[in-house]
Amino acid sequence: MRLFILLTLACVPSLGCYSQATEKYRADDVQALNNVAQEWERSWNSHDMNALATLFANDVDFVTKSGTWFKGKEATMNHHKQNHATIFKNSTWTKDNVEIKYVKPDLAIIHIGWGMSGDSHHDGTPSSPRHGLSTWVLKKRDAQWLLLAVHNANIETPR
Repeated sequence: MRLFILLTLACVPSLGCYSQATEKYRADDVQALNNVAQEWERSWNSHDMNALATLFANDVDFVTKSGTWFKGKEATMNHHKQNHATIFKNSTWTKDNVEIKYVKPDLAIIHIGWGMSGDSHHDGTPSSPRHGLSTWVLKKRDAQWLLLAVHNANIETPR
């Protein structure tokens, strides 16, 4: 019983940071977070990697759909620049849905459903259109929401 009480006392204060209902967030932050997804889509589809780079924090962690983990903005952008010159050069990325979960007023998690078409495999053969899900962690720094962590996954048909 004593352990239960101690765990309860330790956990209850931390629960508030995950509750969306108890705190109201500023409409301009909600709009800014949605704008990150819109700018991602615009930058991707115009293959403007300099614009895409402005969405990332310098200390971003980026995990690709195949599980490759890039640490830092430079490594992440080198990967994207190389791929947009090759396998993604004709790709179109569309957001299907955006769901925002606040952790704190300056920290948010976004789950974003996306579609991809027009890309190719590394051997040059065309890829089939597909859908995926990304988890983005964003941190507000100097009044700007920046991607701190990104994890991508293709949605595959269950077997």
